[in-house]
Amino acid sequence: MKLMPPTRNCKICFKQINNNDVCRLFNKNIEICSECQKAMNPLFISFSVLNYKAFAIYEYNDFIRKTIYQFKGCFDYELADVFIHNYAREIKLMFSKYTLVPIPSYQEDDELRGFNHVIEIYKKIGLKVLPILEKIEHHKQATKSAISREKIYKFLKLKKKIDLRKKDILIVDDIYTTGATIKSAINIIEKLNPRKIMVLVIAKTKTKSNNKQLIP
Repeated sequence: MKLMPPTRNCKICFKQINNNDVCRLFNKNIEICSECQKAMNPLFISFSVLNYKAFAIYEYNDFIRKTIYQFKGCFDYELADVFIHNYAREIKLMFSKYTLVPIPSYQEDDELRGFNHVIEIYKKIGLKVLPILEKIEHHKQATKSAISREKIYKFLKLKKKIDLRKKDILIVDDIYTTGATIKSAINIIEKLNPRKIMVLVIAKTKTKSNNKQLIP
């Protein structure tokens, strides 16, 4: 008698994931249903930040916005896995030699929600995480103008000096909008002389820049 995999419910919409779901054929522990996967619309976008290679798994859409807000704004920790779970193995292979440097939240925000949302999202990959940056002033990018967001570099600093020579660094964050925060992190990390720097974000806002969609 053939044993069927145990039933699972989508962590986003709570509907039961069909055992015949195409995604589940390749991953028995899938966290979301095919409908939510389609709504997230993974595109795997390639772009550049200060001449460094960068990648975004999704284009920032309304579904992604609501899901990320539910996770980090409403403290719904169970959603930590839904963003990269299906691609964790591939991402780990792609960046196997890299150390992750997460973009920080303001400390009081982390204490309030009980976790750092960026670290929890990327923990699934299984690569070393080096939280060497800190945010020294509270602000929310969504409430600021583009000009104000460009001044965010003043609010990031290095926790302690560390030697990154011979290390490949992957800067990770949830959402890429103007790129001000990522650029600030790059400027700080460059001074530590890493061998390589790359960027990976969950979602990127649509722009007319030189984005390249890796999957049609």
